[in-house]
Amino acid sequence: MTDQELLSRVRKRRLADLCDGMDAIGLVNTGSMAPSMRPIRPGIKFAGFAYTVKLIPTHETVRPAKSVEDYMKMLSEWCSDTYKFMGGLTDGKASDKVCVIDMGGYPGGVWGSENGMNMAKNGLAGAVIDGGCRDSYECNLENVNVFSTVRTFNHVYGRLRNGGVEVPIECAGVTVNPGDVVCADDDGVLVIPRERVEEVLEFAEFVHADDQKKRATHYRDLGMEPDETLGEAR
Repeated sequence: MTDQELLSRVRKRRLADLCDGMDAIGLVNTGSMAPSMRPIRPGIKFAGFAYTVKLIPTHETVRPAKSVEDYMKMLSEWCSDTYKFMGGLTDGKASDKVCVIDMGGYPGGVWGSENGMNMAKNGLAGAVIDGGCRDSYECNLENVNVFSTVRTFNHVYGRLRNGGVEVPIECAGVTVNPGDVVCADDDGVLVIPRERVEEVLEFAEFVHADDQKKRATHYRDLGMEPDETLGEAR
């Protein structure tokens, strides 16, 4: 099965079904991120392969800027380190990926409206951040796909440094390895080990189809019009 075929199957399932599949193969609670990991607006849903990033809080002293030009120079120098990970998400390399960032819950706004749109242009499925997203209003207007544990107005400047890219990380209580399948919907974020995805899907697809058949009966009994959540059972 190709990566694209696998993701196509994953994206058709609810996290509830995929989590049931994880349970069925003995991975109870293994990939379930903490409930504090929430979408910045309702209705965000995505799945992709994990591109992992670790950012580390710093205690460096930041000197006062002498001018706007001086501040912009210092900001650029700082961000060239902290945002080094962006280099692996440009030139078509972001397609079918989810950027998963371990900041240990630090309230620094690593994701915002400008870089969120830029990453969407590069094909990134979404971002999952154990830390902060800022520019929330603009991100929502622009349909930027982000889950985070913190909402903030803080920048990363003076606060966070690069700690590694494409390395194993801990994000909202879950170990995430590069290439794991990261799934998100209104219920939260689930991480499936890449080597177990096909096993999970075998159970998840059955569970989902069975649920759709049962709910289709309830729809008819209650006089409700069928909707897309019923799939082929409509």
